Order: sequence, then C-alpha cells, then structure tokens
Amino acid sequence: MCEDDMAKCILCIIYAHLPSYFGNQAISRAQPRIEAKIDVKFLGGTTEEIVVKARLDVDSGLRFTETYESASVLGQTVDIPEALQYARDLYVSYVDEDVLVVRDGTGVPEILVRK
Repeated sequence: MCEDDMAKCILCIIYAHLPSYFGNQAISRAQPRIEAKIDVKFLGGTTEEIVVKARLDVDSGLRFTETYESASVLGQTVDIPEALQYARDLYVSYVDEDVLVVRDGTGVPEILVRK
C-alpha cells in the first residue's frame, strides 16, 4: 500500500467522527477560513499531525455553514470530493476581534481563535 492510499484510509476512518476530534482550531480572514489540527498516535507508536481545512460561509448574521474541503495526513494533502464533503451549520454564541464561539446543531460549543 502506498503512502497516498494510507493517508486516504486514515482520513476515511477519522472523517466519520468529525468534528469531535479537532480541539485546536484557528480562523483566518481568507478561505479556507478554518484550520483544525490534532496529533494522532498510530499503532507503531509514531505521532502524526492531521490538519483539516474548512470553508466558512455566512448564511446570516448569526449562522454559518462550515464545509470541510481538504485534509493533510502523513505529509499528503487530500482534497475531499464535493459529494463527500462534511458540512454543518454553526450558530454564533459570542464574537470579538480574536475569538468566535459557535455551537453546532446539537448545541456543542467550539472556540475558534483568529490566527
């Protein structure tokens, strides 16, 4: 199995559990606006960083749609096909110049910090 296939397999495994894995999230002014990072320890004991990039579209003054576009794992960046892209609505709970606190449809809060 080549490294590219391994990266795709790992992304498929964790993709089903998004976004609960990603605690370290940053937001920027340019698209893709959100970058979420997590360190994953593999069976061999090595730790690799997984980075997911998401587009953040404004639906209204209090609602955004977050759509995952690409992910990087094992040094490989994989663009997620549009038909398979995970998307969810986010509702603004708090915002200032550096911090954005949002909740998803289930009420789970997330804190996004500006880069």
